[in-house]
Amino acid sequence: MSVKKRLAGSYTIEAALIFPLIMTVIVFLIYCSFYLHDRAVMQSCAYQAALKGSMERRSDEDMAREAKRAADYNIEGLLLRTEGLETRVDVSGSSVTVSYSGYLMVPQNIVFMKIAGFDEIKVEGSSSASKKDAIEFIRMCRGTKNLAENVGGE
Repeated sequence: MSVKKRLAGSYTIEAALIFPLIMTVIVFLIYCSFYLHDRAVMQSCAYQAALKGSMERRSDEDMAREAKRAADYNIEGLLLRTEGLETRVDVSGSSVTVSYSGYLMVPQNIVFMKIAGFDEIKVEGSSSASKKDAIEFIRMCRGTKNLAENVGGE
């Protein structure tokens, strides 16, 4: 038997042993990307909802209701792999806080997840905004703009 035939066979065996490891790493990286994407979406939507709720002028209950409505509307259809999404809204003191939590489901065949004994990763995102009076906020923005124009800005 020639040396070339023996080497060709050893390459096949080495590839058969290494291929599952490479695929596991690729799947792990893909699921890390899903986790980071869903967490960033949660953070962004939580901030937008908290800001929307903080602009409500009536009562704390109205602020919580508006933030909850905005939180549910903003995140709809944006998450890639997170399931069991829960939304919490807290209005206390001078701020509105919106929090999301859910679970990223991981395939059972990823070796290190099976060894660790879990098939889901908790994903959370939250943000808060201080209570604002929308009319006063617009007045302050316009005043700042006028001041900048008078000082020599554009």
